[in-house]
Amino acid sequence: MKFIIKESKFKETIIDNIDKNGLLDTLTVTNMSFTKLFSMIGMDFLTNKVMINFIRDFIKDYGVFSVHDIGEDPIPYNKTGDEYREISYFSKQYVYVDVYSGNNNLGNFKVHYENLSDDILTEVFDLVMEAYEDGKFNNI
Repeated sequence: MKFIIKESKFKETIIDNIDKNGLLDTLTVTNMSFTKLFSMIGMDFLTNKVMINFIRDFIKDYGVFSVHDIGEDPIPYNKTGDEYREISYFSKQYVYVDVYSGNNNLGNFKVHYENLSDDILTEVFDLVMEAYEDGKFNNI
């Protein structure tokens, strides 16, 4: 899909495309990096909904993955008492949180992207965006 952008309407056109077709499609169509797009239109468009839809669109195209698949460390989730929890696996609907006590893995549980804190969702988005832009998924 190609579209023509009038210079005076660039920001509105890009944001409309993000709202209509998603961030992944917009990056593909414009052939821009996220950093370049962000520098041109600002960060106002980057809502939790946009981040979640980007992650889901990406996983739909590339499949479920683990941080280990792309050579990254797990994302800390929280610590309660002697239990440590971290995110290491991503599916279209959930992140999987592994629970550890000492060196023992006690299992995991699923958390919908919508239920992640803003800070953790941003970390997940940043990890997926970095992997996307660096082409790390081409090796999976």
